[in-house]
Amino acid sequence: MKDLEISCLISGKETDGKVAVFEEIVAPGTGPPLHTHRHQTEVFHIMEGLFRFQVDGKQFELGSGDSAVVPEGVVHAFRNIGETPACIHFELIPALEAEESFRRLSEESDAITDVAAFFDEYGMDLKGPPLSE
Repeated sequence: MKDLEISCLISGKETDGKVAVFEEIVAPGTGPPLHTHRHQTEVFHIMEGLFRFQVDGKQFELGSGDSAVVPEGVVHAFRNIGETPACIHFELIPALEAEESFRRLSEESDAITDVAAFFDEYGMDLKGPPLSE
């Protein structure tokens, strides 16, 4: 989870905790490990690039203009399968502690040695490795 480039576009504070919106620039060949969010739905919007997603055991590709919804508790991950950095926007509903978790991932990723414990702290469960080629 090195070199994460995630910024908060709309804070949960601005929405009374209902939603937080983020932008991530995803390096080629990278993406998060398989995981779930215990209490949040995640909505993805591909702004630029090509991604392989896995949601609930099914894999599919999404490109610019496509979206995907991942209900709480559903195992998912994505990977930038293009040759250049790609841009994805995503919402977490409700916001909960999403901003804090992504701030820490962006700023402290090298210091996070136990990813499963980190995820657990923020209401997520690590379910497997990142998607491979």
